[in-house]
Amino acid sequence: MRLDTGRTNQKSRTRQALLEAARRVMERGEPVTVLAAANEAGISKATAYRYFSASEALVLEAALDAKVLSPEEIVGDAQDVRERVLRVQRYLFTLTRESEATFRLFLARVLDASVAKGGQASREIRGGRRLPMYEHALAPVRSKMKRKEFEFLVFSLSAASGMESYLALKDVCRVDDKMADRIAASTIEAILDKLLPQA
Repeated sequence: MRLDTGRTNQKSRTRQALLEAARRVMERGEPVTVLAAANEAGISKATAYRYFSASEALVLEAALDAKVLSPEEIVGDAQDVRERVLRVQRYLFTLTRESEATFRLFLARVLDASVAKGGQASREIRGGRRLPMYEHALAPVRSKMKRKEFEFLVFSLSAASGMESYLALKDVCRVDDKMADRIAASTIEAILDKLLPQA
């Protein structure tokens, strides 16, 4: 049972439609704006602005989204749950590393929006792509866990990986890529040791 069901799943589809529409506008060589993407996707302007308040953020995310593999592609044929989870973590770090400048710009725009609103978290609907990645990786143990326990595990893994974790290791800890990978894997293993159901 996935976390992104019902209305949340509908929001994910709407967001994806806007990103795909933005890429089609890009490919035609036309200026990419929130309104242009909304018109291309057949989505109202008001709805589109709930997802993206600025065109620059839309352009950045559309470019990044085109590079993201599906959870099935990331996990591949791995059967062991720990290996499945670690594949997701390694993929997220590799993706960030390969498009680091774009990820930094995207994060900067998100933080700018928060500052503009007095430091409050943005109310825009975010993608949260790592959530379904970890849900898929943990599928073999889903039936052995209570829903709240499963959610807590997915959220814990998601908080410990991705661009924010990568940038903290690089900018705050100032470690090289090899050490960043070791620390991230160790953190994921510790979370699994604590929260993964015992055989």
